[in-house]
Amino acid sequence: MTTVLYTGGTGRMGQVIRQGLAGRYDRVVLYARSAPEEPLHPGEEVVVGDLADLASLRVAAEGVDVIVHLGGLADESSFDAIRATNIDGTHHVYEAARQAGVRRVVYASSNHVVGFHPAGEVIDERAPLRPDTYYGVSKAFGEALASLYHDKWGVESVLLRIGTFRPEPEDRRQLALWLSWRDGVELTRCAIENGPVGCQVVYGCSANTDRWWDADAGWSAIGYAPRDDAADHADHLDPDAPTAAFHGGAFTASDYQGGIW
Repeated sequence: MTTVLYTGGTGRMGQVIRQGLAGRYDRVVLYARSAPEEPLHPGEEVVVGDLADLASLRVAAEGVDVIVHLGGLADESSFDAIRATNIDGTHHVYEAARQAGVRRVVYASSNHVVGFHPAGEVIDERAPLRPDTYYGVSKAFGEALASLYHDKWGVESVLLRIGTFRPEPEDRRQLALWLSWRDGVELTRCAIENGPVGCQVVYGCSANTDRWWDADAGWSAIGYAPRDDAADHADHLDPDAPTAAFHGGAFTASDYQGGIW
Protein backbone atom coordinates (compact mmCIF):
# COMPACT_ATOMS: atom_id res chain seq x y z
CA MET A 1 0.00 0.00 0.00
CA THR A 2 1.85 3.07 -1.24
CA THR A 3 0.76 6.63 -1.84
CA VAL A 4 3.01 8.81 -4.00
CA LEU A 5 3.02 12.58 -4.53
CA TYR A 6 4.75 14.03 -7.58
CA THR A 7 5.94 17.59 -7.88
CA GLY A 8 6.76 18.36 -11.49
CA GLY A 9 4.70 15.35 -12.56
CA THR A 10 3.37 17.16 -15.62
CA GLY A 11 6.85 18.13 -16.85
CA ARG A 12 9.01 16.46 -19.49
CA MET A 13 10.48 13.82 -17.19
CA GLY A 14 7.46 13.57 -14.93
CA GLN A 15 5.11 12.59 -17.74
CA VAL A 16 7.38 9.71 -18.78
CA ILE A 17 7.75 8.46 -15.21
CA ARG A 18 4.02 8.65 -14.51
CA GLN A 19 3.20 6.79 -17.71
CA GLY A 20 5.71 4.06 -16.89
CA LEU A 21 4.42 3.61 -13.33
CA ALA A 22 0.72 4.14 -14.08
CA GLY A 23 -1.55 1.95 -12.00
CA ARG A 24 1.25 0.72 -9.73
CA TYR A 25 0.35 2.71 -6.61
CA ASP A 26 -2.89 2.94 -4.66
CA ARG A 27 -3.06 6.71 -4.77
CA VAL A 28 -1.05 9.24 -6.75
CA VAL A 29 -1.19 12.97 -6.06
CA LEU A 30 -0.03 15.43 -8.71
CA TYR A 31 0.99 18.73 -7.16
CA ALA A 32 0.90 21.14 -10.09
CA ARG A 33 0.43 24.83 -10.82
CA SER A 34 -2.58 24.00 -12.99
CA ALA A 35 -4.63 20.95 -13.86
CA PRO A 36 -2.97 18.95 -16.68
CA GLU A 37 -4.61 19.02 -20.08
CA GLU A 38 -3.92 15.32 -20.73
CA PRO A 39 -6.15 12.65 -19.10
CA LEU A 40 -5.07 11.41 -15.68
CA HIS A 41 -3.88 7.86 -15.14
CA PRO A 42 -5.92 5.53 -12.89
CA GLY A 43 -5.65 6.47 -9.22
CA GLU A 44 -4.32 9.96 -9.87
CA GLU A 45 -5.67 13.17 -8.40
CA VAL A 46 -4.56 16.77 -8.76
CA VAL A 47 -3.83 19.34 -6.09
CA VAL A 48 -3.27 22.75 -7.64
CA GLY A 49 -0.53 24.75 -5.98
CA ASP A 50 2.94 26.22 -6.29
CA LEU A 51 6.22 25.20 -4.67
CA ALA A 52 6.20 28.62 -3.02
CA ASP A 53 3.05 27.68 -1.07
CA LEU A 54 4.09 25.59 1.93
CA ALA A 55 0.55 25.41 3.31
CA SER A 56 -0.81 23.88 0.09
CA LEU A 57 2.09 21.46 -0.09
CA ARG A 58 1.43 20.40 3.50
CA VAL A 59 -2.19 19.62 2.66
CA ALA A 60 -1.21 17.72 -0.49
CA ALA A 61 1.32 15.63 1.48
CA GLU A 62 -1.23 14.40 4.03
CA GLY A 63 -1.34 10.59 3.98
CA VAL A 64 1.51 10.35 1.46
CA ASP A 65 4.28 7.76 1.85
CA VAL A 66 6.77 9.03 -0.74
CA ILE A 67 7.22 12.41 -2.43
CA VAL A 68 8.93 12.30 -5.84
CA HIS A 69 10.28 15.84 -6.17
CA LEU A 70 10.81 16.57 -9.87
CA GLY A 71 9.55 20.15 -9.78
CA GLY A 72 11.59 23.30 -10.33
CA LEU A 73 13.79 24.88 -12.98
CA ALA A 74 15.73 22.29 -14.97
CA ASP A 75 18.30 24.62 -16.52
CA GLU A 76 20.43 27.61 -15.62
CA SER A 77 18.68 30.88 -14.88
CA SER A 78 19.21 33.98 -12.74
CA PHE A 79 20.13 33.31 -9.13
CA ASP A 80 16.88 34.90 -7.93
CA ALA A 81 14.78 32.60 -10.12
CA ILE A 82 16.80 29.54 -9.09
CA ARG A 83 16.54 30.47 -5.42
CA ALA A 84 12.77 30.99 -5.51
CA THR A 85 11.96 27.69 -7.21
CA ASN A 86 14.80 25.24 -6.62
CA ILE A 87 16.05 26.36 -3.21
CA ASP A 88 13.01 27.78 -1.41
CA GLY A 89 10.71 25.32 -3.21
CA THR A 90 12.79 22.31 -2.20
CA HIS A 91 12.85 23.53 1.40
CA HIS A 92 9.06 23.67 1.30
CA VAL A 93 8.89 20.11 -0.02
CA TYR A 94 11.03 18.80 2.83
CA GLU A 95 9.23 20.84 5.45
CA ALA A 96 5.86 19.61 4.17
CA ALA A 97 7.22 16.06 4.30
CA ARG A 98 8.35 16.52 7.89
CA GLN A 99 5.10 18.05 9.02
CA ALA A 100 2.95 15.44 7.28
CA GLY A 101 5.01 12.44 8.37
CA VAL A 102 6.08 11.46 4.85
CA ARG A 103 8.49 8.54 5.03
CA ARG A 104 10.72 9.34 2.03
CA VAL A 105 11.55 11.97 -0.55
CA VAL A 106 12.94 10.93 -3.93
CA TYR A 107 14.84 14.05 -4.96
CA ALA A 108 15.69 14.77 -8.58
CA SER A 109 19.22 16.06 -8.17
CA SER A 110 21.53 16.36 -11.16
CA ASN A 111 24.87 15.46 -12.68
CA HIS A 112 25.52 19.21 -12.58
CA VAL A 113 26.34 19.06 -8.86
CA VAL A 114 29.62 17.45 -10.00
CA GLY A 115 29.81 19.20 -13.36
CA PHE A 116 33.38 20.50 -13.03
CA HIS A 117 34.97 17.08 -12.64
CA PRO A 118 37.02 16.42 -15.79
CA ALA A 119 35.36 14.39 -18.52
CA GLY A 120 36.43 10.77 -18.35
CA GLU A 121 37.18 10.91 -14.62
CA VAL A 122 35.22 8.07 -13.02
CA ILE A 123 33.65 9.19 -9.75
CA ASP A 124 31.34 7.73 -7.13
CA GLU A 125 28.80 9.16 -4.69
CA ARG A 126 31.61 10.34 -2.38
CA ALA A 127 33.13 12.66 -5.01
CA PRO A 128 33.47 16.32 -3.93
CA LEU A 129 30.68 18.58 -5.11
CA ARG A 130 31.79 20.76 -8.03
CA PRO A 131 28.62 22.45 -9.31
CA ASP A 132 28.82 24.08 -12.72
CA THR A 133 25.94 26.62 -12.52
CA TYR A 134 23.54 28.25 -10.10
CA TYR A 135 21.28 25.36 -11.13
CA GLY A 136 23.93 22.88 -9.96
CA VAL A 137 24.36 24.84 -6.73
CA SER A 138 20.62 24.60 -6.10
CA LYS A 139 20.75 20.82 -6.47
CA ALA A 140 23.71 20.63 -4.11
CA PHE A 141 21.66 22.66 -1.62
CA GLY A 142 18.84 20.14 -1.98
CA GLU A 143 21.19 17.26 -1.22
CA ALA A 144 22.50 19.03 1.89
CA LEU A 145 18.95 19.79 2.98
CA ALA A 146 18.01 16.14 2.55
CA SER A 147 20.90 15.15 4.80
CA LEU A 148 19.70 17.56 7.49
CA TYR A 149 16.11 16.34 7.35
CA HIS A 150 17.27 12.73 7.60
CA ASP A 151 19.69 13.23 10.47
CA LYS A 152 17.49 15.58 12.48
CA TRP A 153 13.95 14.41 11.70
CA GLY A 154 14.28 10.95 10.13
CA VAL A 155 12.96 11.75 6.64
CA GLU A 156 14.60 9.31 4.22
CA SER A 157 15.90 10.50 0.85
CA VAL A 158 17.11 8.97 -2.38
CA LEU A 159 19.12 11.64 -4.18
CA LEU A 160 19.05 10.87 -7.90
CA ARG A 161 21.92 12.60 -9.68
CA ILE A 162 20.21 12.33 -13.03
CA GLY A 163 22.35 12.30 -16.16
CA THR A 164 20.64 13.07 -19.48
CA PHE A 165 17.08 11.74 -19.70
CA ARG A 166 16.36 11.31 -23.39
CA PRO A 167 14.82 8.65 -25.70
CA GLU A 168 18.31 8.28 -27.25
CA PRO A 169 21.70 9.92 -26.63
CA GLU A 170 22.10 13.09 -28.69
CA ASP A 171 25.86 13.74 -28.47
CA ARG A 172 29.02 11.96 -27.43
CA ARG A 173 28.97 13.30 -23.87
CA GLN A 174 25.66 11.54 -23.41
CA LEU A 175 27.33 8.19 -24.14
CA ALA A 176 28.54 8.47 -20.54
CA LEU A 177 25.54 10.13 -18.89
CA TRP A 178 22.48 8.90 -20.82
CA LEU A 179 19.47 7.67 -18.85
CA SER A 180 16.97 5.94 -21.12
CA TRP A 181 13.27 6.40 -20.56
CA ARG A 182 12.86 2.73 -19.65
CA ASP A 183 15.71 2.84 -17.14
CA GLY A 184 14.49 6.18 -15.77
CA VAL A 185 11.15 4.61 -14.92
CA GLU A 186 12.87 1.67 -13.24
CA LEU A 187 15.25 3.97 -11.35
CA THR A 188 12.30 5.92 -9.95
CA ARG A 189 10.39 2.74 -9.07
CA CYS A 190 13.40 1.40 -7.14
CA ALA A 191 13.87 4.73 -5.38
CA ILE A 192 10.22 4.74 -4.30
CA GLU A 193 9.91 1.12 -3.24
CA ASN A 194 13.22 -0.26 -1.97
CA GLY A 195 14.84 0.41 1.35
CA PRO A 196 15.29 1.50 4.04
CA VAL A 197 17.82 3.83 2.48
CA GLY A 198 18.70 6.57 4.97
CA CYS A 199 19.98 9.40 2.80
CA GLN A 200 21.50 7.85 -0.30
CA VAL A 201 23.07 9.34 -3.42
CA VAL A 202 22.35 7.33 -6.57
CA TYR A 203 23.65 8.24 -10.01
CA GLY A 204 20.90 8.20 -12.61
CA CYS A 205 22.21 6.71 -15.82
CA SER A 206 21.77 3.59 -17.88
CA ALA A 207 24.24 0.69 -18.06
CA ASN A 208 26.47 2.69 -20.38
CA THR A 209 29.75 1.11 -21.48
CA ASP A 210 31.60 4.43 -21.21
CA ARG A 211 29.94 5.93 -18.12
CA TRP A 212 31.84 8.33 -15.89
CA TRP A 213 30.26 6.99 -12.70
CA ASP A 214 31.63 3.94 -10.95
CA ALA A 215 30.46 0.35 -11.31
CA ASP A 216 27.84 0.61 -8.57
CA ALA A 217 27.05 4.36 -8.45
CA GLY A 218 24.76 3.73 -5.46
CA TRP A 219 22.58 1.36 -7.49
CA SER A 220 22.82 -1.59 -5.09
CA ALA A 221 21.36 0.50 -2.25
CA ILE A 222 17.99 0.60 -4.04
CA GLY A 223 18.25 -2.54 -6.19
CA TYR A 224 18.48 -0.67 -9.48
CA ALA A 225 19.67 -2.74 -12.46
CA PRO A 226 19.56 -0.74 -15.72
CA ARG A 227 19.23 -2.55 -19.03
CA ASP A 228 20.05 -0.02 -21.74
CA ASP A 229 23.46 1.10 -23.03
CA ALA A 230 24.16 4.36 -24.83
CA ALA A 231 26.89 2.60 -26.84
CA ASP A 232 24.15 0.87 -28.82
CA HIS A 233 23.33 4.29 -30.32
CA ALA A 234 26.88 5.50 -30.93
CA ASP A 235 26.74 4.93 -34.69
CA HIS A 236 24.10 7.66 -34.97
CA LEU A 237 26.35 10.33 -33.44
CA ASP A 238 28.86 12.57 -35.16
CA PRO A 239 32.33 11.14 -34.37
CA ASP A 240 33.98 14.47 -35.25
CA ALA A 241 31.89 16.61 -32.91
CA PRO A 242 33.81 18.42 -30.14
CA THR A 243 34.13 16.44 -26.94
CA ALA A 244 33.24 17.78 -23.51
CA ALA A 245 36.06 18.87 -21.22
CA PHE A 246 34.01 18.36 -18.04
CA HIS A 247 31.15 16.21 -16.80
CA GLY A 248 28.82 19.21 -17.04
CA GLY A 249 29.48 19.85 -20.72
CA ALA A 250 28.12 23.18 -21.98
CA PHE A 251 26.95 24.13 -18.47
CA THR A 252 30.57 24.78 -17.46
CA ALA A 253 31.09 27.59 -19.99
CA SER A 254 31.67 30.97 -18.32
CA ASP A 255 28.96 32.58 -20.45
CA TYR A 256 26.34 29.82 -20.20
CA GLN A 257 23.01 31.29 -19.11
CA GLY A 258 20.64 28.47 -19.97
CA GLY A 259 18.69 27.42 -22.98
CA ILE A 260 20.45 24.20 -23.97
CA TRP A 261 17.29 22.20 -23.48
